[in-house]
Amino acid sequence: MNGIFALGIQDFKRLLTNALFWIITATLVLIISVINFALPENISEEGHHIFSYHTDHTAEQVTVVNSEEELRIAVKEMGGIGLLGNDDGTMTVLNPGLSEKTVLAMLTMLYSSSDTYVGIESINENNSIIPFNKRMTPVFICFEALIIGFILGGALMLSEKEEGTIRAMRIAPIGVDKYLISKTVLFSIIAVIYALLMAFFSVGFNFSVLHFILISFFGAAIFSLIGLAFTTFFRDMSSWFFSMTLLLSVNMLPIVAYSEPSFSPLWLRVIPTYSMIFAYENILFGMGRSLLPTAFTIAGWCIGAYLISRFVVGKYLLMKGRG
Repeated sequence: MNGIFALGIQDFKRLLTNALFWIITATLVLIISVINFALPENISEEGHHIFSYHTDHTAEQVTVVNSEEELRIAVKEMGGIGLLGNDDGTMTVLNPGLSEKTVLAMLTMLYSSSDTYVGIESINENNSIIPFNKRMTPVFICFEALIIGFILGGALMLSEKEEGTIRAMRIAPIGVDKYLISKTVLFSIIAVIYALLMAFFSVGFNFSVLHFILISFFGAAIFSLIGLAFTTFFRDMSSWFFSMTLLLSVNMLPIVAYSEPSFSPLWLRVIPTYSMIFAYENILFGMGRSLLPTAFTIAGWCIGAYLISRFVVGKYLLMKGRG
């Protein structure tokens, strides 16, 4: 334990002289400022004018045109919705590229019966509307705070290679486990601090801090371990940085599912940030969902990432060249 603590302290001192550490810290301040002062609380829904031809539907918000060609031009140039009646009694909806969900919602409003009572029930325990800028907090936490270990861990490892520290570690009986645990714990603690600062200054204090810390610590541990295994195969900063950017871009794909929850294919749910981003939403905004599936997912990723990192770092970094 003393050896792990000593390695952690040594790595932290080296972090303080690393430019990436201060860039990430400045980014934290910038993100908090963007959430609170730059992003709007509400994004008003864009209105779409509705045009129709050869239909029997008339309403104040619908403009009737004289031909199908005029209808198509109106939809294309004005970004509206076109209702085109067919000879067989069916109708074709023309739109400039809106989602099917948006089109169906507009049609429901147009063709719903005014005599029908529509009740609204919120399944969110926190019945208040989540402002848009606050709702983006889980996104920023996942893709800024949690990946600290991936970025800084890789930068430190490359620095150790350039300075010859790795060569000394191969001679000294430091052990793979001490090397991995010291770095993983250090970066996970830093990630927790950054994530808490982001949450406190953006959302407030009305959430389960314990659950938040646990998700942040072990989520950051996953990325730290993956980052260490990934960086083992690189020797210089330029090639590592380019490859790291590509990998982190893939990791950001769950933003699509967070913005459009109806889109959640299996391949997207495999990415670790998919579970984490919805877990943060659940914790910060009281969505009332169970965190147990996320806990199992994170535990599985932690075990797998540690085993892979232990094998890769042990065989290709710390054991290479011995004997």
